[in-house]
Amino acid sequence: MSRTVAAPTRRGPTPRRRRQLTYIGIGVAAVAGVVALFVFGPSKSAPPDVISTLPAQVPAPQIPAPISDEAKRIAVQFLETAVARKNLAQAWDLVGPNLRGGLTRKQWLTGNNPVVPYPISVLDVAPFKVDQSFRDSALLEVALIPKQGSGIKSQDFYLGLVKVGHGTSARWVVDNWVPRSSALLPRN
Repeated sequence: MSRTVAAPTRRGPTPRRRRQLTYIGIGVAAVAGVVALFVFGPSKSAPPDVISTLPAQVPAPQIPAPISDEAKRIAVQFLETAVARKNLAQAWDLVGPNLRGGLTRKQWLTGNNPVVPYPISVLDVAPFKVDQSFRDSALLEVALIPKQGSGIKSQDFYLGLVKVGHGTSARWVVDNWVPRSSALLPRN
């Protein structure tokens, strides 16, 4: 009696065939990547010689000048009003659009404005140093030093002033009020 044994049937590709398909897939992906780089990659053509036909905008040179008494007076009034959060209506007239931060007068008068406050009532002295002074702008460093034993820390600020308007209607306004701080270093 003779029995015939059926050959086993295979299900799927052999391991050799799977490796071949993997290599073919990697090759096709590499070729597609190179083609995509040439199609969508950066242009090798030279940039245009003329970017614009308009003349270059050259800022007006800053002309150094001593800080005016009016600018100093505005800085002091700013400290007494906006920084102290007293008479905010007067403070509104002392600040420029940059410091107003897009607030309306009504919003400004609530006291919720971009001016960093400081308790002026505890001040001992508030010396300042002129960092830059030009005909139409100035930058001061202001040190707010409280009275001894007040429990308030001293703080330094940069106060920027600009002249707005022209001719007889020109006036100084506070354009910037930024704390001057240093990075805190951890103690080891």
